[in-house]
Amino acid sequence: MPGPDAYILPQTVKPIKYALKIQPNMEEFTFTGEESISIEVIQATSQIVLNATELDVQSAALTTGGVTSDAKNISYESAKETVTLEFGQQINPGTGTLTLAFTGVLNDKLRGFYRSQYTREDGKEMTLATTQFEATDARRAFPCWDEPAHKASFDLTLVIPSDLVAVSNNPVIEESAAGPGLKTLRFAETPIMSTYLLAFMIGDLTSIESQYTGPSGSTKVAVWTTRGKEEQGRFALDTSVRMLSFFNDYFGIPYPLVKLDHIAIPDFAAGAMENWGAITYRETALLVDPENSSAGTRQRVAEVVAHEMAHMWFGDLVTMQWWDDLWLNESFASWMGNKAVDWAFPEWEMWTQFVNMDTNRALSLDGLKNSHPIEQEVNDPAEIGQLFDAISYSKGASVIRMLEQFLGPDTFQKGLQVYLSKNQYSNAKTEDLWTALETASGQPVTSIMDSWTKQMGYPVLQVETSGSPEKPELVLTQERFVYDRLLGESDPEPEVWRVPIRVSQSGAGETTSLLMDDRSVRLPLVSSAASAQSWFKINPDQTGFFRVNYQAEDWQRLVPAVGSLELPASDRLGIQNDAYSLSRAGLLPVTQFLSLARAYSNETDASVWGDLSSNLRDIEVMLSDDPSYSRFQAFARGIFEPAVQRTGWDAKLGEGHLDALLRSTVLSQAGSYGDAAVLDEAKARFGKYLNDPSAIHPDLRGIVFGLAGQSGDRTTYDQLWKLEQEASLQEEKIRLLMSLTRFSDLELLRETLERSLSTEVRSQDTIFVVTGVGSNHKGRDLAWDFIKSNWPEFDRRYGSGGFGLMRLVSVCGNFSTEDKLTDVETFFTEHPAPAAERTIRQALERIRLNIRWLERNREEVATWLA
Repeated sequence: MPGPDAYILPQTVKPIKYALKIQPNMEEFTFTGEESISIEVIQATSQIVLNATELDVQSAALTTGGVTSDAKNISYESAKETVTLEFGQQINPGTGTLTLAFTGVLNDKLRGFYRSQYTREDGKEMTLATTQFEATDARRAFPCWDEPAHKASFDLTLVIPSDLVAVSNNPVIEESAAGPGLKTLRFAETPIMSTYLLAFMIGDLTSIESQYTGPSGSTKVAVWTTRGKEEQGRFALDTSVRMLSFFNDYFGIPYPLVKLDHIAIPDFAAGAMENWGAITYRETALLVDPENSSAGTRQRVAEVVAHEMAHMWFGDLVTMQWWDDLWLNESFASWMGNKAVDWAFPEWEMWTQFVNMDTNRALSLDGLKNSHPIEQEVNDPAEIGQLFDAISYSKGASVIRMLEQFLGPDTFQKGLQVYLSKNQYSNAKTEDLWTALETASGQPVTSIMDSWTKQMGYPVLQVETSGSPEKPELVLTQERFVYDRLLGESDPEPEVWRVPIRVSQSGAGETTSLLMDDRSVRLPLVSSAASAQSWFKINPDQTGFFRVNYQAEDWQRLVPAVGSLELPASDRLGIQNDAYSLSRAGLLPVTQFLSLARAYSNETDASVWGDLSSNLRDIEVMLSDDPSYSRFQAFARGIFEPAVQRTGWDAKLGEGHLDALLRSTVLSQAGSYGDAAVLDEAKARFGKYLNDPSAIHPDLRGIVFGLAGQSGDRTTYDQLWKLEQEASLQEEKIRLLMSLTRFSDLELLRETLERSLSTEVRSQDTIFVVTGVGSNHKGRDLAWDFIKSNWPEFDRRYGSGGFGLMRLVSVCGNFSTEDKLTDVETFFTEHPAPAAERTIRQALERIRLNIRWLERNREEVATWLA
């Protein structure tokens, strides 16, 4: 195996500007290219090493001082993904021009320069060529210094069929004929940027556009789609124009390019990609059909557009020096994207949703021993790919939110503006951000935040009440929260975090706060907190990234404040999430969580229901083969029944976005737990849909399809497949595909899995289908056997990309028997998967935790449910 620095290119030569010309062959799925790279030789050398993989470099020449020399030898090192050009003589420091000609394959792996195929509305089969270069795949399209610190400008020329159009980071500035049926397009030179941000798409694309005009000038904003879908980009276009004013104002640096394009791609591995000025998306993350899209889709589109637009500053204008600081890109885009959506749609209560979708997701992953620090050393492409997880996105975003709350929003904003201004068009490290925030705040930001970004995990605060009724106080003690406390094999961890602490109390108008920088600290309360009826809550609004464990009587004091909705929604959400996670780690009885869950019968908030649903579902998965399973289902139905009665199936006058999300959650959960009335109504509505699709509101379609599948037979199955094949809206296709993973008949689930690898399902959607069957307790074993049987194909499709394999591997984390633990271990010992190596370890850890949880809790839960 190469050593840690083997994947880093030599620092002897650096690029200044690429003049790049590429011509794809859309019939044979190949491309030819030539490039002229302006370089600076920093240190005398006889060879130049660039990144290149799956390319054939046919010639290379170097011009320095007016003299041109051809490369004497061109060699490749596939493990390092490099090409070495040997010139046979010393190249002295100075400037020069490196000229290369090369060919490559327009692949079907959703990375590098790849093809996306689709059927146009008139039935014609079409091919679109597009790029996805992050993290290390620009090297699949052209030889380059494919590392984020090697910033350069790009002068791009494309030779394409005359009847197609092309989009790139900057506008077309020249167009000319290039022979029969071809044309040449030259694009304006980009600012200096990293290779992974270059992008180009070629196809039968069309657009709608608008103009943002502000104090700093104007920007053309457009949404591009395959022909016939352009009007579905209207919501994203309007949202993007609105948000551009917010970002320009917040960052204090106007968006620096002349245009901002959003492009929907039929086949796309991730959700979206922040190519500077040419953001690419999968269709479900950009397109909204006013007649057929749900409230959830509208929100997802707004979130993804905001996240990617935030990258135009965090990631594109200022880029991390190396991938170990990836979080500087992704965490800030997640946090800032949420801030922008909250600004644009305040009625969506995005910060409560953030606790559910980001904070708790990150707390869950980071409670594993096989997590990783936010700042994680990485070297090779497989390691880099594994960083795109809930730690780099959601944990980072959560600790940024915690720091903003600690420093104050205005101070934090000033610090960010200093950071961006100082590092624009350059690269930065985490310490550069902390320095800027220290300058703005006068606070010891580095020493506080190093405890959150350089060490893995987070603390749980054990809380005890002390003092007298006149002078009550809290004693807080911190230790690392790890689920494997349940296994009883480890002593408390030695880490200490510097924790911003706040406390809210019943009857107190203001919160109490301090910075906890030792293992234990005392905190005064107002005297009313000592009464039997009063409550106190650590971490109001869940802005802190930690868990809290109270004494039994203090847990009990919170229950009435939950049931009466006296506590804010984010606090109600956090209380049950902490209780459940503490029970998973053996720090609380799981029956205490189940008792607490009953207090949520009056709950009205969609995010709280969403998180509670997830925790109940987690228990259901573990009990799915246990005799107490039916009793647990009855218990869960009882939790959801009052909410189902309140919300009903149809929207009432005056309802809004969050009401639609709430209805979707409670109806789908009640139905999944076997609520007969809900299942009957879903079946009846599915019958209506078959006759008249407009009879079912888009907000209800996912529920109706899914529950129809859950209780359906072969006839229902065939009806759902027919609807999926006929649907043109990708959102509708996904709803129908997911419903096909809900059946109880094993033969039907097996058929769904087989079809997932056929041409009937897009490669980007296969993973949804397989993991959907895997999350159905009837299909869990089937999905795992299918993954094992088809591993070579999954590895071929998704092995280098990371995202796909990581999601597939997570399927086996739901197992809870020793036999399955051995099976999973054996399989991955025989079939190593470098792109998902950490996810495999996490899945094995989860299985061990599930086994131990059942051993410890099975009888207690059964007795409690009885």
